[in-house]
Amino acid sequence: MLLQLLTAVAALAGAACSLLAEGSGAGAISGILPFTAGGFIYLGTVSVLPEILRSSGPAQALLQLLALLAGVAMMLLIAHYE
Repeated sequence: MLLQLLTAVAALAGAACSLLAEGSGAGAISGILPFTAGGFIYLGTVSVLPEILRSSGPAQALLQLLALLAGVAMMLLIAHYE
């Protein structure tokens, strides 16, 4: 329960930092966006990918890996066109 509280406090701190950095211009956004995207990619590859490979067959694991890569590609497209 203590770790859940720590996670929730960290999420609130991240939201507060994001709201404070909103008016500071493109310099802050160019530093926050890669950090956030890297966090999502890290979570997807370190915690989710091994579970996918362990609990499903090769065809299902390939489809889920392709979906993960499609999500990364969407993040890149959003960052490029934003």
